[in-house]
Amino acid sequence: MSIALSRVVCVVALGGLSSAALAQNGFSFVNAQANIFGYGIATPAPAGGGGGQLAPAINLTPGFGRVATFSAAGQAGWANQPFNGPDGGSFSSTTNLLGVGPISGYAAPLSGHLVGVFIEAGDISALSAPGTLSYPNLASFQQSSYAPGLRQVFFIGDGLTGTGSGSAQTFAVPDGASQLVLGIADGFGFAGSPGFYGDNVGGYETAYAIIPAPGAMAAFALAGLGALRRRR
Repeated sequence: MSIALSRVVCVVALGGLSSAALAQNGFSFVNAQANIFGYGIATPAPAGGGGGQLAPAINLTPGFGRVATFSAAGQAGWANQPFNGPDGGSFSSTTNLLGVGPISGYAAPLSGHLVGVFIEAGDISALSAPGTLSYPNLASFQQSSYAPGLRQVFFIGDGLTGTGSGSAQTFAVPDGASQLVLGIADGFGFAGSPGFYGDNVGGYETAYAIIPAPGAMAAFALAGLGALRRRR
């Protein structure tokens, strides 16, 4: 069993049998050319340099109070520069990219991170982009939990409070989210308008788990108990 797989299995197991039964988990390879700003249906590149590839989109089981955890590893490179892992590298000391259509911008230290965005159901193309999440310094990558909103690009990295070490971070899933999109936020010098995905190589192997809130699990158990009683 891989390290990524064992970490997700352990997270799910912590919730007991009921959470294991209801949890959603899986794997996705996120190519370094996966364009997060197209939310899995387009590859916009207003700055030029190529739109890359469609970002992988994961259909989510509906629910309330869901929490996501991630485990990611691998290497990605940009314009023939040294490779970095999912927590980002020093090709650029900062990333400061504008949003595209309904998807927010992304601003953070370093560059080339694994990022995600939660999307609601339906056609979102005419919606306005929400505000950009704030990652002012490296310490902002080390929090134990995060709560991104719908259509806000958020940092995932390797899913741990440290780079390759620490505890698993949790990400609150917005109640209206129907998809999780995984990708890269790129542009010329990782600043300005998105684009320049064409020279990216490598990518990140990513495991994910979406775990229902304890209240949701209790409601599920009660519903099952009620059904059993009705059959008697």
